[in-house]
Amino acid sequence: MHLLIGVNILKRAERLINDPLYAENMELNVRSEVEPKSYQHDFRHHLDVARITYILILENNDLNYFVKESGLSSKLAAKEVIYAAGLLHDIGKWKEYTEGIDHALYGSRLAREILPRAFYNPREVDIICRAVYEHSNISRDMSFLGEKLHRADNLSRVYPEKEYFKELSGIKNKEINISSFEY
Repeated sequence: MHLLIGVNILKRAERLINDPLYAENMELNVRSEVEPKSYQHDFRHHLDVARITYILILENNDLNYFVKESGLSSKLAAKEVIYAAGLLHDIGKWKEYTEGIDHALYGSRLAREILPRAFYNPREVDIICRAVYEHSNISRDMSFLGEKLHRADNLSRVYPEKEYFKELSGIKNKEINISSFEY
C-alpha cells in the first residue's frame, strides 16, 4: 500500500502501514466494529485524521512552530510524525470494543512497538505516542500534536445527511452544521 501525499511518498509512514502488527490491529478494528457502523475505525478513518491534522497545522501556519517546539529535524520529519499520529490514533479501538480497555492507552503502547521498526527515532516516538494517548484523554496539559489530533478526529466525523445523525449516540437532538465548528 502506498501513502501518496501529492507526488511524495512518506517512506516511514509507508513502512508503518505495512508493518504486520499495524495490519493485524487494523483488521481487528474492522472485525470488532458493532452495528450500526456509524464510527468506522478503518484505514480510511485513520488516513482522514492524519490529513486533517496536517491541514489544521498548515492552515494556522504552525508547521515551523511544531518543528521547533518538538525538536524535530525538518518539516518533512514533522509531516511524517503528524501522519504517523493520525494513522495510529485508533489502532487499539478493538481492545475497547472487546475488553473495555482504553483504546488510546493501548494504542500508544502498540505505537511504541511499531514506530521504531518504521525508523522513527526515540524523540519522535515519544511525541507520537503522547498524541495518540491524548487524542481521547483530554487534559489542560495536552501537547500541541495531541490537541490537533483530537480536533482532527472530531472533524473527521462530519456527516452531511441529518438522518445519519439520528443514528449516532451523543448527538441526538442537536442541530449540527458546518458553521458550528470551532477552528
